[in-house]
Amino acid sequence: MGYYDAFTTEWATLTGTTQEKLDAINALTAPGPNVDVEISTVVGKLMLAGAYLKLQAFSQGAYNNDATKPHDAALDAAKMLMAMVTTANAPAFAMSDPASNTIINSLMGVILAQEHDQPGTTGFTLEVHDTLIALSQTTVPWWQANGYKRAFDLGDVAAAGVS
Repeated sequence: MGYYDAFTTEWATLTGTTQEKLDAINALTAPGPNVDVEISTVVGKLMLAGAYLKLQAFSQGAYNNDATKPHDAALDAAKMLMAMVTTANAPAFAMSDPASNTIINSLMGVILAQEHDQPGTTGFTLEVHDTLIALSQTTVPWWQANGYKRAFDLGDVAAAGVS
């Protein structure tokens, strides 16, 4: 695989002048590493979305012992999530750690399943879920994600043999 393979492949999908293509490829982004999310940020997003109080109320509910529905698993997840956001001096959601990220995403997924099964019970809609997930997601320049050391310039265009 040649040094400019990813560059030339992506270049072929672009239209416009050489400078427009160069500007476009340098403006592309790719998913970056996840970052930790402060508890206050999570709480703030839940409050702004109107989900905090509903989620808190749901977490204080009773089990219904119906294994065919997501309620009891969501209740456990809601209790855990509320404990995480209400514990004094709690650490940030360690979304940069793959194991923690998986656990927190699972908790939120189970609560979302309950909301889908019985809308309005948790306040944890798909929009709330996606907003919280997005807090930990970053982007990096496409060139960096593909192993290049810097943004491309006209010298790279010439070296790659594209125009």
